[in-house]
Amino acid sequence: MDNKGWDEDRYRELNGYFREKIQHQLSTDPHLQKQIAEGKSLDLTEIVESMTLNDQVLWKEFMHLDQLKMHRDLQNHLEGKGNPLHDKSGFYRRYNGEEDEAQPLW
Repeated sequence: MDNKGWDEDRYRELNGYFREKIQHQLSTDPHLQKQIAEGKSLDLTEIVESMTLNDQVLWKEFMHLDQLKMHRDLQNHLEGKGNPLHDKSGFYRRYNGEEDEAQPLW
C-alpha cells in the first residue's frame, strides 16, 4: 500500500463506500446506537473498529490515499495551483448546482 501513488478514482470509490458504510454502522450497530442515545460522542476509531476486518483494511487504504490527497492539495496551494484554500471549506469546491456537477466529497 505504501508504494501506491495517488489514484483519484479509487479515492472517490472508497470515499463513497465509507460514507454509506459509516451511515449504515451508525444506524445498525447496537453499541454505537447506545452511545448516540446516551449523548456520548463517537470516535471515528470506534466506528472503524466495528467494521469487518476487510473493511478495516480498505479503511487503511483510504486513509493512505487521503494522506496523499492532503499532501497534494497542500503542495498545490503552496505553489498557487489547483483549488484555493478557503476558510471552513478546505481545498474543496462548493457545489453550485448549475455549473458544477461534481458533489463535494465530504
